[in-house]
Amino acid sequence: MGRGLGISRQFRVKSFLQAMCMPFLICASSAYGSNQGQALSKERMEPVIRQYICDRVPWKSENVEIRIVPFSPVTVPSGVLSFRVLKPAQGLTPGLHSFLVAADVAGKEEARVWVKIEIKVFDDVVITAVPLAHHETIDGKDVRVARRDISALSSKPFTRVDDVAGRQIVRAVEANEVLTQKLLEQPTLIKRGSSITLLYETGNLRVETAGTAEEGGKAGDFIQVKNSSSGKVLRGMVLDARIVRVN
Repeated sequence: MGRGLGISRQFRVKSFLQAMCMPFLICASSAYGSNQGQALSKERMEPVIRQYICDRVPWKSENVEIRIVPFSPVTVPSGVLSFRVLKPAQGLTPGLHSFLVAADVAGKEEARVWVKIEIKVFDDVVITAVPLAHHETIDGKDVRVARRDISALSSKPFTRVDDVAGRQIVRAVEANEVLTQKLLEQPTLIKRGSSITLLYETGNLRVETAGTAEEGGKAGDFIQVKNSSSGKVLRGMVLDARIVRVN
């Protein structure tokens, strides 16, 4: 009986000592952790790098998407942490870029890290609603506006349906393809062999006469034409589907 009371008393004393020591262990652990510093995470860098990029590119900030490629962990002392982008200063385009980022703690530079960033650009652009054949003239119902990734486009995309209606496609395209300036051209207004009107203008004199197109052309093109009366072959500029100005 006495031995049982002794064991019970020892257990209570041991538990009491453990309880007394626990706060100390927690405090010691916290103090030790605080001395370990803080990590330079991509989540903390992203707002600073994003603002840096958006201040230097021609696109709207809401159309710019950035992704930080994971990098090796870097630890700096504890304290108020801020970042500065040192390079690059210019020439930002869609794609992968390397940024040199300085990490400051309480205003003092503690580390420099090279970080890879992928920049993507999105916009509301005109895309094909249906497949289009080579040299087909675009109608408003053939296209629609949708948000697309335009980072890899080699030519400027159109953003308004009115800007593409009436133009010709330079090659066959599938549905949902982004229409760019390289994909479209002005329609051929005059075809070879068409009967046309030749316009002579000089000073206050304006003369019109019948002619024939020796070659096809778009608005603004210079083509060869023949004067029906004289048979003379001239060179003139296409004004519209009927008139070629020759001087």
